[in-house]
Amino acid sequence: MTKAAEIVKKLESHKLPTVKIQPLLRNADDIRSSKFGGKPYWPKGMDYPVNKEGKALYLLAQINFEEVPPLKDYPQTGILQFFIENDDLYGMDFDRPIQDVIEDQSGYRVIYHKDIIQTDSDLEQTLPEANQDTILPLEREYAVSFKLEQELPAATDYRFEAIAGDIFNFEEDVAEYIYDNFSAVGSKLGGYANFTQEDPRAQGDEQWLLLFQLDSEWDNDIEIMWGDMGVANFFIRQEDLEQQDFSGVWYNWDCS
Repeated sequence: MTKAAEIVKKLESHKLPTVKIQPLLRNADDIRSSKFGGKPYWPKGMDYPVNKEGKALYLLAQINFEEVPPLKDYPQTGILQFFIENDDLYGMDFDRPIQDVIEDQSGYRVIYHKDIIQTDSDLEQTLPEANQDTILPLEREYAVSFKLEQELPAATDYRFEAIAGDIFNFEEDVAEYIYDNFSAVGSKLGGYANFTQEDPRAQGDEQWLLLFQLDSEWDNDIEIMWGDMGVANFFIRQEDLEQQDFSGVWYNWDCS
């Protein structure tokens, strides 16, 4: 058995389910639909997320779980939304400790609507949305499609080393094979995380699971860009995911 085959055998027993999300070059069918960007589903009378200056945050992604293949511990109904600030750091403060960011969340917010209102007149219709004048990773709305898959550990995820060893100690051809065939790129729910730098959870924050990832995409007229081909991750603790508590989600993004 080759060295690469030995490593793959170790990885096989650590598969994780993930729902891959593909942006489509059209708007979503309905304000309640899953999408990247666009106007959010938002009930009238509910406080809308704002930054420290009271300016509205912008919808980054909206997931309607009635449209998503069942994924362990995730909701099966309701709408989950990811909001970020319209600034050149996309709502991130890289100089603050992780716990401070989570407790403040002035530049981002994750909101879960357990029950979905079906009457349009009970929903806000004039909320801001990403466009060519905003400083955001995307400039328009994209409908999305979902596909349930099984994903093996990628070398970018901190768990890879404990499973298969330090990839920087592999022979060049073996490391190249792993990088080429076991990637965590792409937008998704769950699974293993992708980074252009290093996994921030490796610094003592390993209890965090990947909740949602929005990756850069620049193909087929779809334009989603985090800095220089970067990626954004939203992490959650296992117990919070099981309880469908999204108030303590940790947001991070990086680029090359």
